[in-house]
Amino acid sequence: MSYLTDKLCQISGMKYSMLTGNGTSAIYLALLASGIPKGSYIAVPNIACPDPVYALIWAGYKPFFIDVNVDDYNISVEHFEREVSNNSIKGLIAIHLFGNPCAVDELRDICDLNQIFMVEDCAQALGNSYKGKPLGSFGNVSIFSFGNGKIIEVGHGGSLQSNDHELFSRMEACYEQLPNFNRTTIDTLSKKHRSLYYWIYNLAIKYPIMDILNLIFVYCFKKYYLYKFEPQYIAEIGEKLELLEINKQKRKEKVEYYQKSLGSNKLALPILYSSANVLTRFTIKVPESEIVSADLRAAGIPSNTMYPPLAGRFNIILRKRELKNSYSLKGNLLNLWVNRVGSEQINNSITTIKKHTNE
Repeated sequence: MSYLTDKLCQISGMKYSMLTGNGTSAIYLALLASGIPKGSYIAVPNIACPDPVYALIWAGYKPFFIDVNVDDYNISVEHFEREVSNNSIKGLIAIHLFGNPCAVDELRDICDLNQIFMVEDCAQALGNSYKGKPLGSFGNVSIFSFGNGKIIEVGHGGSLQSNDHELFSRMEACYEQLPNFNRTTIDTLSKKHRSLYYWIYNLAIKYPIMDILNLIFVYCFKKYYLYKFEPQYIAEIGEKLELLEINKQKRKEKVEYYQKSLGSNKLALPILYSSANVLTRFTIKVPESEIVSADLRAAGIPSNTMYPPLAGRFNIILRKRELKNSYSLKGNLLNLWVNRVGSEQINNSITTIKKHTNE
């Protein structure tokens, strides 16, 4: 295990690292050990995976949703700074969406100025960098994930990194309170989780107010997320870490091909910070993206749409005026796979997208 944690320290630029059951449990442990008063607001970008919100709620906090940029879909620095000045925000989960870095240096400055605890969520960005510094080196704590769809994908495991020895010791103590990994329990809950998630997801497409049913996961699936790392995965993670650069190159080539084939005035491609970074998904702006995604899946091509705005999942009273960018993007963003797809599937994806957009 020391090899893995040493390697993750090297990748993140942090002094200390520990393995966790998954990325969500890593965020949970970071917040649990943070010392932030219970009941405080933790800021989260309004377009992101919902799992970090579950983690902060389980740790005893309340989510405060921040709008995103319309060009890279990452958290808006301007909106975060404005809300920090008007609200009692004590923490931030800074997410690098699908591997494309957010403006983490500016967010770090705002957090330092306002004594805000920052968790840098690099679940989808392992091995990437920003302005010459590795992602994972900017927060009080950073997290990685090895779950499905990540840069290193084994279906289990995550990690925590920090330079603060005292904080790291508290996280280790919190970790010891988690249950051991139980494959039977996780497999049983996984089937229920997946079927319920997509039932609510499809229902909310027709009736957006039903998005609030996602709160069910907070109360019913805590055991699905919070558990210790299972050592049997050490060898597989280690093997894939050794192949990281090869894996990254393959993904980058696919992104470059998508960009070359889809770049036009009709299709809005995201602004990517650097071509040297690797993505877990390549996201493009396409009207009625759910229809396009359904056509791709019907042809056996993996695809989905961008995460719906989180505010609708966790608040009955929506703040659409303050979160206008997030809601302008809703239903118009399509995720294209950059792993587990061959050239034929990629070309068929491009043909389908162009057909829908009259390219």
